[in-house]
Amino acid sequence: MISLRPAARRRSHGMDSHADVPPPSAGGARPAGGSASARRLGTRSYRQRRRRRRNDEFHAPRRDQFLGQDLPPLARRSLLSTEPAGAAPQEATPNSLYERISSVETLTAAWETVLARDARDGMLQKQTRAIVGDLDHFLAELSTSLRDGTYVPEPFMRLDIPKREPGETRALHIPSIRDRIVERAVLDTIAHTADLLMSTCSFAYRTGIGTDDAIDLLATLRDDGYKYVLRTDVEDYFPNAEVEDALAVLSPVLRCARTNNLIRLLARPRRAHGERRVRGRGIAQGSCLSPLLANLALADVDAALCDAGYGYARFADDIVVCAPNEDDLLSAYDLLSAKVAAHGLSLNQEKTSMTTFDEGFCYLGVDFSRTRPAVDPHHDIKGHPNPDKVVYVGRDGARLHVTKGRLIVDGADGLPQVSIPRQAVSRIVLTGAVGLSAGARSWALYNDIDVVFLSRRGSYLGQLSGLRDTANARRLLTQAAFAAADDARLPLARAIVRAKLRHQIGVLHRTGRRDSGADIEATCTTIRELSEEATHATDTDELMGLEGAASTDYFEALSRLVPEDVAFQGRSRRPPKDLANAAFSYAYAILLSECTGALIAAGLEPSLGVLHASTDKRPSLSLDLMEEFRPLLVDRTVMALLRSRRLRPEHATNSPDGEGVWLGPEGKRALVDGYEATLQRQVKGALPGFAGTWRRHIHHQAQLLGRAITEPGYEWTGAAWR
Repeated sequence: MISLRPAARRRSHGMDSHADVPPPSAGGARPAGGSASARRLGTRSYRQRRRRRRNDEFHAPRRDQFLGQDLPPLARRSLLSTEPAGAAPQEATPNSLYERISSVETLTAAWETVLARDARDGMLQKQTRAIVGDLDHFLAELSTSLRDGTYVPEPFMRLDIPKREPGETRALHIPSIRDRIVERAVLDTIAHTADLLMSTCSFAYRTGIGTDDAIDLLATLRDDGYKYVLRTDVEDYFPNAEVEDALAVLSPVLRCARTNNLIRLLARPRRAHGERRVRGRGIAQGSCLSPLLANLALADVDAALCDAGYGYARFADDIVVCAPNEDDLLSAYDLLSAKVAAHGLSLNQEKTSMTTFDEGFCYLGVDFSRTRPAVDPHHDIKGHPNPDKVVYVGRDGARLHVTKGRLIVDGADGLPQVSIPRQAVSRIVLTGAVGLSAGARSWALYNDIDVVFLSRRGSYLGQLSGLRDTANARRLLTQAAFAAADDARLPLARAIVRAKLRHQIGVLHRTGRRDSGADIEATCTTIRELSEEATHATDTDELMGLEGAASTDYFEALSRLVPEDVAFQGRSRRPPKDLANAAFSYAYAILLSECTGALIAAGLEPSLGVLHASTDKRPSLSLDLMEEFRPLLVDRTVMALLRSRRLRPEHATNSPDGEGVWLGPEGKRALVDGYEATLQRQVKGALPGFAGTWRRHIHHQAQLLGRAITEPGYEWTGAAWR
């Protein structure tokens, strides 16, 4: 194990003093006369008056502040009022982000969360009991103070808790109940938006992501040949992190100055009861906002290491970097040190070391070695009492029929091959020349069981779907009008493209390797630039062009990240030219059928597109819905199968016309197993307020897409990486 040299420290520890200073007497001389006790009493009285005045100044609203933030003279008028002098202040824009945060409804939901957590030990704090006594008045007053700019947070309560190291403590600064309600309202409103900005290699403080995912990533990196390991963390991270670094990432997405100011006000250092000094920087540990802001403040560090192709995992400020050789690892150390130093931080040299998997090390409580822990492709699939039961049949000449309460699959020779209880079947996928009896067809339609038809090549042909109770004429008319209005659907089309491009970067970060010859950094930079251009696209044709350009570079990079014996020369379709493309096309066809069924279940017409033009020849809205799920579900699955060699060159076969490549039976089996393992994963945090399998997420996202189409003002966002 090799220790690394200390990096240059650029951290500032500015402190603001609040020490009491005795008042000077007239002429600078001490008054004569009076007893010693009277003089002491006078000093105490002065200090008490001084303390009361300081507290009054801390809490009193000032007209040279906005939400408690000091404003320069030229900014006061523009932030406190957008109207000419003497005019009434402008109301918050309806449905704006700040309006939602400061609404009584949002504050009420936040209060319920805070109350439940305060009641865990069976005792309520004094302030909680006071709020309960007059809840409606309290919430209305809190909402008003937030909206008129007079809200000022109260002092923290300091709590020192022991660290693992004997004799060391960590100082927590706990907000008051009132301030916790405001913080929770902010967090509940922006959490999903913020999560979309975080790296796929950041594992702490995120719903649905944790230590198991970080451990599996490191084990995968080890098996991919990344044997050299850098272990480090950021020294005194929370006390020295800058809120402005987090806001630099968050502000362009929130696009709300008042929300930015409120976050800054809540997160900046402030006085705690019993403390005389306030740090000049840092993020207070003890606030529900601090973990989110701490993650965002290092977002550019995460991106730089992942763009460079290093194996990278960060859990809070605890970092592991993996590389194929020692020189690359030293380069990674230099890059990490420089990126951290740019934030005025430094790496903790006592906890910084370079080692290998052969030597072994411990991370997140797990001992890593040359072979342990083993990679488990199903580590994040939890047992479910009612898993999705999908029947795939792809043998030419097979036939499905029902009898005596069971679904029977006969082989080409007419002999039964599989017998399944009908109630155990939730979906059927048929590939090639597979027959379906009239009885099986009627049973599937009557029970709302989708039957999907794919060609032998793996192309989507169509599907049988029963008459859903969700069909609604008014909704369909609204959808048709929306699809015909170019200006109305353009913002949603932009969001669809940006969601897909974001996940393409995520796939590159998880699969990128320095020794592959692929310029991951250049590709990620290009995709980010195209994503930014998409926000200004003036029509869907331009959006489709940007998406196509990004996908070309993306698949070119992926083609360099597969084993050498796997032929993959970028994306090819109709027909696919190699094993990788055959796998992508087959899985995309299955995914398209999933999205079509989800839209029908949501009461939407699949042919009326938003990004893709509406047509009778394809399910355009299904293609829209599946865009973000292509990289998120299919691409990462296919790449994992290829790199782990569960999908190998011998699984491909030439098409009869010799113009393309098909998956053979074993290849289809391997792909379907991997695809179903992904779709059956139990996921939490990918969509706000929703948990379930990825298959259920597709259905939920279809419902949210319906909201974006039928509800003016609803802003659709893609799913977060999980």
